[in-house]
Amino acid sequence: MQPIDIAAIEQHARALRAAEIQRVNGLFAQQAGVLAHLAAGTFITALTALGEVIRPLFSWNPQDPSPATAWNFAAGVGRLNGAARALFAWNPQDRSN
Repeated sequence: MQPIDIAAIEQHARALRAAEIQRVNGLFAQQAGVLAHLAAGTFITALTALGEVIRPLFSWNPQDPSPATAWNFAAGVGRLNGAARALFAWNPQDRSN
């Protein structure tokens, strides 16, 4: 029967434990890198979407509209006034008598 070398067994166990800790640290660092990459991509996508939402606020053009698309206020009010007068001026009585 051979004697059991407890010191050698402990030394081997410590070496295995250190190797396992290094492996787990490497896996953790790899997963943290993947997570950071995905988070950065999501953040950039969110910023792009936000930019598309607020783009109309910054693309407003304060120049005068072209005459073809401009609405003449006086002409519009005149048409509305004429329509209102025609609506309320209708008289169903017969005036031919």
